Amino acid sequence: MTIVLTDANILIDLIKLDLLQYFFRLPFEFVTTELVLDELYDEQRQSCQAHIQSNRFRILEIEVSQSIEIAQLSAQQRSLSIQDCSAYYFAEKIAAILLTSDNQLRRFARRGEVDVHGHLWIFDKLVETSEISPDQACAKLDELTEVVNVRLGLPEDECRKRKTLWKSSI
Repeated sequence: MTIVLTDANILIDLIKLDLLQYFFRLPFEFVTTELVLDELYDEQRQSCQAHIQSNRFRILEIEVSQSIEIAQLSAQQRSLSIQDCSAYYFAEKIAAILLTSDNQLRRFARRGEVDVHGHLWIFDKLVETSEISPDQACAKLDELTEVVNVRLGLPEDECRKRKTLWKSSI
């Protein structure tokens, strides 16, 4: 099964959009690192807890040797946080798709040939698998860009293309 490793920014936005339960129904194995999980507020971690307890969302514990490698990576990539470096490190190590909206992490992951995607990919998967309807996808994408995360900076043309495609499938 395809493994996806999610960064905190994706989890936070999915929680705010009330899409987390649909996200975890997608046909993937979901993981993140303990450092990424620690970035979440208590109530955000609580939103993830049922998925963790059901083993639908696995938290990768970092061993001492891995911690040293992540710290070295962080020292080399000063524009990335230690949490970002942990996400990249494990995505590369376990050949996972990295889900993030952090542009610096996305660029670094692409240079390292790690498969990386963001919000639009998730919306595509939610619609493809009928976890949410095309109407819901359009409304939630608008909510994401206009309310939840106005500084996200998703490409407007890509958002328009998807909304047109989703509306045509209704």
